[in-house]
Amino acid sequence: MVIDNQNRPGQLTDIAIVALASILAFLVELAVAEHLPWGAEARGVIAVLAGAAAAVAITLGRGGRLADLGFRRPKRWLTVPVWVLGILVVFVIAQNAVPLLVAPFFHLPEPDLSRYDAVRGNLAAAVSLAVVLPLTAAVPEEILYRGFLIGRLTRLFGASAGAPVVAVVVQAMVFGAIHFQWGVGGIIVTAIMGAVWGFAFLLCGRNLWIVIIAHSTAHFALIAQLYHAPPPQ
Repeated sequence: MVIDNQNRPGQLTDIAIVALASILAFLVELAVAEHLPWGAEARGVIAVLAGAAAAVAITLGRGGRLADLGFRRPKRWLTVPVWVLGILVVFVIAQNAVPLLVAPFFHLPEPDLSRYDAVRGNLAAAVSLAVVLPLTAAVPEEILYRGFLIGRLTRLFGASAGAPVVAVVVQAMVFGAIHFQWGVGGIIVTAIMGAVWGFAFLLCGRNLWIVIIAHSTAHFALIAQLYHAPPPQ
């Protein structure tokens, strides 16, 4: 793979700045956690919002546009539901196939979603989470990981045809790792999600709205599943 050495320092600097903004925000959030008005289920929100804000600021500060992050109109709005449905179908298939593939080697635990126990059987909590998640997770995460990180990593890895693929894989691994609070199972599931969302982002012409809608729809499905789940023992 050919590395664009002339462009490499700038891409690394941008990635480092955004990562630092996210890490510092998370450390601050941990330090004042007991004084925050939300519970453990929202831990990490400030970090992803700070990272997304830094990504937007860097993009605009370097003369770019929001379209450079993927905020552009789809060429045909009628194809958007088809894209979203396709993304979700592929994700569900991958989510169910991976445990079967790794079963001969080790047991993959279920994601630890205990931080969302308050949603179980609680309609008000479920509706509130459904309203908040797109703004605090789907939108900023797509800006940060798909819109920003895939773009920067692609330029970092050079002009080869494989650069976007490697960029998607790397950002998926990072995306999974930052969900460490969900346990090993959660890391694997969100890494799969990051890969599916990432390749979909490339295939749909780097249109961020499509993956944001797919991401939000997946959240709504998860909230419905949690709401109808039996109370924890």
